[in-house]
Amino acid sequence: MIVPIPYVHCGIGLLMTLLSIPLILKKVPMNRLYGVRVRKAYVSERNWYEINAYGGKLLFVFGLFLLAYGWFSLDFVPPPTSPWTPVFLILPLLVLVPVAAMFNAFARRLPDR
Repeated sequence: MIVPIPYVHCGIGLLMTLLSIPLILKKVPMNRLYGVRVRKAYVSERNWYEINAYGGKLLFVFGLFLLAYGWFSLDFVPPPTSPWTPVFLILPLLVLVPVAAMFNAFARRLPDR
C-alpha cells in the first residue's frame, strides 16, 4: 500500500510541530540526542536554551508550513507513477535552506563563552 504524499507531508509537519514545542518552552536540558546540536550550543547552558528555543520556533513554523502544504495539495498531487512525484515530494524541503541560514545567523551572534 502506497501512502499518498500529502499524508506524508502532513505527518512529518505534525511531528516536527509537536517535537519543537518542548524546545520553544526551554524544557529540554543539554543532551546529545534531542535538540539543536551545534558546537555553539554546548558552550553554555544559556546558549543551549537560546539556540534550541530559536531553532524550535523555526521548526514549528516549518512544521506548520509542511502541514498546510500537505493539506492544501490533496487535490493537486500527481499519481505515484508520475515523473513529477519526486519533485512534489522534495519541493517543500527547499524551504529548509533559508531556515538553516536564519538559524546559523542567530547562532553566530551568541557569545563563544
